[in-house]
Amino acid sequence: MKAGSQCLWQWALRSATILLMGSALFDMSAYAQQRLVRVGIFENAPELHMDNGQPSGILGELLSAVANTEKWTLTPVACEWRDCLEALQEGRIDLMPDVPHSVDRSDLYDFHKVPSLHSWSQMYQHPDERITSVLDLQGKRIVSLAGSVQADYIASLAGSFGIRAQLIGVSDLQEGFAMVADNRADAAVANYYYGELHAAKRGLVATPLMFQPTQLFYATKKGRNIDLLDAIDRNLTEWQGDSESVYFRILQRWGQATPAASVPSSFWWVISSLGLLLVMALGLAALFKAQVNRQTRHLKASETRLNTILDSVDAHIYIKDRQLKYRYGNHQLCEFFGLHAPDLIDRRDDEFLSGTSLSQVRQNDLRVINNGERVALEEQVAKPGGQGVDTFFSIKIPLRDSRGKVEALCGISTNITDHKVTQAAAHRLAYYDPLTELPNRRLLLERMGHALEAVRCGAGIGAVLFVDLDNFKRINDARGHVLGDAVLCGVAQRLKDMVRGVDTVARIGGDEFVILLDHFGRTQEESARIAMTIAESVRAALEQPLIIDGQPYFSGGSIGVTLLRPDGKSTHDVLREADTAMYRAKESGRNRVAFYETSMQTEIEERLALEHDLSLAIGTEQLGMYAQPQYDRNGDIAGAELLIRWEHPTRGSISPSRFIPIAEETGVILRIGDWTLQQACSTLLRLEQAGQHYPLSINVSPRQFRQPDFVSRVREIVLESGAPVHRLIFEVTEGILIEDLQGAIDRMAELSDIGIRFSIDDFGTGYSNLTYLKRLPLYELKIDKSFIHDAPGDPDNTAIVKLILAMAKQLSLRVVAEGVETQAQADFLSALECDAMQGYLFARPIPIARWLDSSHTEPLAKTP
Repeated sequence: MKAGSQCLWQWALRSATILLMGSALFDMSAYAQQRLVRVGIFENAPELHMDNGQPSGILGELLSAVANTEKWTLTPVACEWRDCLEALQEGRIDLMPDVPHSVDRSDLYDFHKVPSLHSWSQMYQHPDERITSVLDLQGKRIVSLAGSVQADYIASLAGSFGIRAQLIGVSDLQEGFAMVADNRADAAVANYYYGELHAAKRGLVATPLMFQPTQLFYATKKGRNIDLLDAIDRNLTEWQGDSESVYFRILQRWGQATPAASVPSSFWWVISSLGLLLVMALGLAALFKAQVNRQTRHLKASETRLNTILDSVDAHIYIKDRQLKYRYGNHQLCEFFGLHAPDLIDRRDDEFLSGTSLSQVRQNDLRVINNGERVALEEQVAKPGGQGVDTFFSIKIPLRDSRGKVEALCGISTNITDHKVTQAAAHRLAYYDPLTELPNRRLLLERMGHALEAVRCGAGIGAVLFVDLDNFKRINDARGHVLGDAVLCGVAQRLKDMVRGVDTVARIGGDEFVILLDHFGRTQEESARIAMTIAESVRAALEQPLIIDGQPYFSGGSIGVTLLRPDGKSTHDVLREADTAMYRAKESGRNRVAFYETSMQTEIEERLALEHDLSLAIGTEQLGMYAQPQYDRNGDIAGAELLIRWEHPTRGSISPSRFIPIAEETGVILRIGDWTLQQACSTLLRLEQAGQHYPLSINVSPRQFRQPDFVSRVREIVLESGAPVHRLIFEVTEGILIEDLQGAIDRMAELSDIGIRFSIDDFGTGYSNLTYLKRLPLYELKIDKSFIHDAPGDPDNTAIVKLILAMAKQLSLRVVAEGVETQAQADFLSALECDAMQGYLFARPIPIARWLDSSHTEPLAKTP
C-alpha cells in the first residue's frame, strides 16, 4: 500500500515537473516573441499622461491592456504634442495615442478603424469674462495647443465671421490654463476630458462654445506597423461589446462611464454547486433571488444612466400631468428655475412665470393636453428674477395611457437665444455694411430688383445715383484709417438725411455709395430732371466740410446717374450704367454729376477690347523694349532705363499711360513684368559682351511687387539668365510703401541679398513720411520731372531739388533727375553735383536693339 502510494506521488510529482517545465518553456517562448513598441506620451490628463515612467490615463491604461493581451513590451517616450507627431512621422516612435483623425493627418499617418474614445472641444473662460457666442471672441486672447485641430478651427471660425482674436499657441495646456487664470489670456480651448479635469483646479468655467465632436485613435507612421492597428481594432471590438470588459472598467476608474453592474458567472457556479450539495429548494430560491437582484440592479443602473444622459443634455426636458404640474424635470430646467429636482415636483409654471411668458407656455401646453397635438414652436420665456427674456424652441408631445387617453405631456425646450442673436448678427453681416450700418451691395441689388419689377408693372420710374468720394484716399493716407472711417460714417449719415424713407442708401465699396431713388416720376424726361436735381443737391452737400473732433474735412464726390426703366435691363446692368457715368464725372474733373449716355458704353467696350488685345500682344513684336540712356555731368553714359512701348497693328502706337493702368487693373501686368525682367537680363548680357558695365533700370508695378511669389519669381528668372544681377535696378514708387512698409522692406532686403538694387521713382510726389529712407535698402532716388520742369527759374522747385540732392548725399544715395529738356536745367543739376540726368536734352527712348547696335555709348546730345 505504501509502495503504491509512493508510486502515485512520484507520478504526480513527475507530471507537475513536466507541466512546470512546459509552462516555463512556453513563457520563455512567448517572452522571446514579445513585440517592442515605442509609444509617444504627452501630457493630456485624464486621457493620456506619464505616471512613474509608464503610460497612464484612459488611453494609456487601455494601451497597456492591449499590450498585455498581445504580449507587447511598451517603451514610453515622453514628448510634447507637436514633437510626438514629428517623431511618429520620422519613425522614432511606433505608436501615438490620443490623435484626432483628420483628412490632412490621414496623408501622413495610419489609424485603426474602431474609435478608442469619443470627445469634443470646449472653451473655458476666466469667471470675470463673458463669452457666450462666437461674436464675443472679438479682441479676445484665446489659448490653444500649438498645432492642434482646435487652433485651426478657432482661427477658421474667427476668420469666417470677420472677428479679430489673438490666437496664442502653447506647447502645454497646463500653461494655457494658468495664463487664463492669471488674466494673461481670456479663454482656453481644450478637449472635454482635459478641460473638465483641470478647469476647476484653476477656477475656470466652461463657456457655451462646444464644437468639433472628435473620435480619438492610436496612430502609426504611414505604411508602418499595420499589425499594431489591427490588434488594437480586434481588442476594442471585443471589449466595447462587453460592458464588463477592461475597457469599461478603465472608463469607470477615470470617472467617464458607469457600466452596468453584473455578477461574475463563477459566482453562480459556486452558488449552484452549494445549492445542489445542500437543499435543492434553497438553491432554487437563492438563484431566483439573485436573478431578481440582478434585474433590479440593471434597472437602477439603467435609470441612473438615463438620468445622467437627460441631465447632460443642453435642453430643458420635463413631464407635466393633465393639471400641468411637473412630474419630472432634468437638471437644466431645475437650474433655470433655481430649484433642486425634488422641489420641482407638483409645482406649476405660474409659480415661476407671469404675464406673456406664462400665457404663451400654458396655451401651448393645453394644445397638447386637450387636443393631443404635437407642437413644435418658439417660446419667449422671461427669466426668473427679471434678468431678461430667453427664446426656446420647444417640442411637446402627448403621453397616452393604454386606452389612448392623454395623461401627460413630455417637452424638450432648447435655449436658442444665443443662436437667434448670432443669426441676427449673421444676417446683419450678410446684408449690411458693419462700419456705416448701411445696406451693402447684396441688399442693394435685392431692392433694385424689386424696384425694377415695380417699374415693369407700371409704377413710376426710379433712378440710381453712384457716388464716389474724390479726396477720401488722401484723407485716409494722411490721417489714418480711424479718421477715414469717421469720414465714411459722416458721409453715410449725410446721404441718409437727404433721401426719403422709401429710398435706399448703400455702401458697396471702400468710398463708394449708391442711392436708390424709388419711383418718383411718370416719364423718363421728368425722372431724369428730378434725378439730376437730387444728384446736384447731393454733390453740393458733400462739398460742405465734415467736422470731426473740431476739425473740418472736405471730401467732395463724383456722381453718376441712370434711370430704372422698363426696358428689361438687369440690376447689374443698371448698376454698371451708374458706375460708368460716375467715371465720366471723374474724368471731367471730379466733383461733378454725369448722366449715363449710350456713348459711354462704347468707351467701355473699347477698353475691354484693349484689355483683350494687350493680353495677346505679350510675347509678340507688338510689345517692344526701348532704352533711354542716363548721363553724368561729363556727358558720359551712367546708366539707362528700359521702357515698354506698344505698337498695335490697327490702332498704331498706344501710350503707356493708357495701357499700363489697364494691365495693372486686369493682372496682365504680372506677365508683362516677367517679360520686362527677361528683356533686362538679356540686355545686360549683351552689354557685358560689348564691354559696357553700367546699370539698367526697369519699373516694377505695385501689383507685381505685392505678389507672394515675387521674390522667388525674380530669383528664378535672373539666376536662369546668368546676367550680372548687381547692375540691375528695380524702380518702385513711393505708393508701394504705404500699404505695407514692413512687407516692402522684407522683400527688398531678400532681393538685395542676391544683388538687385532699388530706386525710388518719382521721388517727392508720394509718401510724405521720409523715415522709410533709412530703413530701406536703397541705391538711388529719381527726382520727378515735375520738379525739374520749372527749375532753375521757379524758386520753390529749385529749393526742393536742392533739398533732395542734399538729403541723398547725406544718406549716400545716387540721384537721377528725370525730364531734363533744357541746357539750363542740365547746368543747374551739374552745379549741384547730380549723379545722372535723363531726358530729351540727351536722348529720346529708342528701340533697344538699335541702341545696342549703335556703339552703346554715343549720346544723341551732350552737355558742354
